[in-house]
Amino acid sequence: MGGVMRAALYLYLILLALIAVNLAYVLALPPWGWVVFVAGAAASVWAVWRYLGTRRALYRCLMVLGFIGLAAVATSLMVPAWQVIAEGASTSWAGRMAPMFVAALALYGAHLWLDAAAGQGAALEYIARFLDGPRLMPTLITALILSASLVLGLEWLARHHEAMVVVTRRVLERGIIPPITVLLFFWGVLLLIGKWWNALYLHYVIRRWDATQSDGSPQLAELATDAGRLDEGLRYLWQRHEESYLIPRYISWAVPILGFIGTVLGISLAADGIRRLIASESGLSSLSSDLGAAIAPLGIAFDTTLVALSLSVVLTLVLSLVQRGEERMLSYLEWRLREAAARQ
Repeated sequence: MGGVMRAALYLYLILLALIAVNLAYVLALPPWGWVVFVAGAAASVWAVWRYLGTRRALYRCLMVLGFIGLAAVATSLMVPAWQVIAEGASTSWAGRMAPMFVAALALYGAHLWLDAAAGQGAALEYIARFLDGPRLMPTLITALILSASLVLGLEWLARHHEAMVVVTRRVLERGIIPPITVLLFFWGVLLLIGKWWNALYLHYVIRRWDATQSDGSPQLAELATDAGRLDEGLRYLWQRHEESYLIPRYISWAVPILGFIGTVLGISLAADGIRRLIASESGLSSLSSDLGAAIAPLGIAFDTTLVALSLSVVLTLVLSLVQRGEERMLSYLEWRLREAAARQ
């Protein structure tokens, strides 16, 4: 096992233990519960390593444990977050989750590192795996953690800072569409950050492929031995590069569409309220309050669009920057391989 892989493994285990301890603390378990959490995770890893004894088996076991840990953190954060969205309930106890939130984000980062360091196999598939980006489900769970934490953070800021009330109302008091929009935004950003990290790691691997061939480095030289095979391999890599952006592009398209759906919904509700107001027989004394209630859904129409378009601008910028960086890395790889093929 290489030094990079070993460092990523140790960091991953430490973060899993921290999340287990924080979950026991948030759930108010007795001290023996903490021991059960940590010992159970450690025993699972030891059993896989002891009886299977392969790096791939250990890696898969850690990925499963990490996914379970992220899902547990997401569930713990989403319960109070949903209470805020649905009922406006106070979540003063949610402050205890801050260490667990930080540990979960660090665990996701360690997941990306371990996923990159554990890569193995033929050079072509090794590179294609990097181009695919991070795995969808752990990234979605981490996006849920970020979204729930944002909801809880906005609710806390609104209670302690009057200037944040306006921002909080636009996200938390406009129905379910703004939280879903925020969730999609974080999912897209995390996917792109994972692809950016993979591109950096792959660029590092490419730079050392002809200097060392230890600790799992791909044998890129084998791609340059046959010009026909090289052209076919490069076409395959460029195709995987294009396919890997299907989900991020869909998210960048879906975010503003959700805003427009909120606009249509708000206008529809306001029109319905005005129609009922016109049909009612109430006197002028109640006209002012009735009219205010009738046009209140227009806030949903405008605020959901504001939130969605603002997030869409940021997401599209990140998408463009990451795609440009990855294309530059692929162009550099193609140049190096063709240069090596020309020397043979």
